[in-house]
Amino acid sequence: MTTKDRQTGASLNEQFSLVVSHEITVKAMILIADDVKSPKEVGERLEISTSKASHHIKKLERLGLAELVEEREVGGVIQHFYRAVIRPIVSDEEWDRLSLGERQLYSIWIVQLILADAAKSFDAELFDMYSNRHLSRSPLLVDREGVGEVAAIQNKAMHDSFEVVAKSAERRLKSGEEGINLISAMMCFPLPEPSEGPELRESYGTSER
Repeated sequence: MTTKDRQTGASLNEQFSLVVSHEITVKAMILIADDVKSPKEVGERLEISTSKASHHIKKLERLGLAELVEEREVGGVIQHFYRAVIRPIVSDEEWDRLSLGERQLYSIWIVQLILADAAKSFDAELFDMYSNRHLSRSPLLVDREGVGEVAAIQNKAMHDSFEVVAKSAERRLKSGEEGINLISAMMCFPLPEPSEGPELRESYGTSER
């Protein structure tokens, strides 16, 4: 059964197609999926006007993909704060229905946000603060089925990470420890030719912290 939006009657695939039709809507959706934000905060992050950011967030709200969670007076002005109703994740079947251009648009902006987050972390000298953090780059040579197998491993890791967030929240309630903001980024994509990375004993390359 396909999930329907109560306001628009659009399927999740149709909603997603409308979102990826504009790069700013894609960016706004990813930002409010990370945390509750106002149009002003989204506008500052994307270097656009507050009114333009508000237009795209309200588009997400109309599609049932964002919701207003708080109204707060800031500097004598009432600001509205939104969060994503769902994480910007779709099934393989829904992703398959999108055109290559739509997929690339969404993926490009996610990668750009990852790079921006990494730059911010380096600038604050936080990236290598914890010795147990993970960083790896692993060129692989697989068949078509292997692509799906690697993706499945990464999907499981993503969902396992969400469980860690829940467990951490329970522990922090008891300990009073402040939370540590993390970005967990995983990618798996084809290359037009073999990587120039270092070769390994088992005929594929890897680079890890």
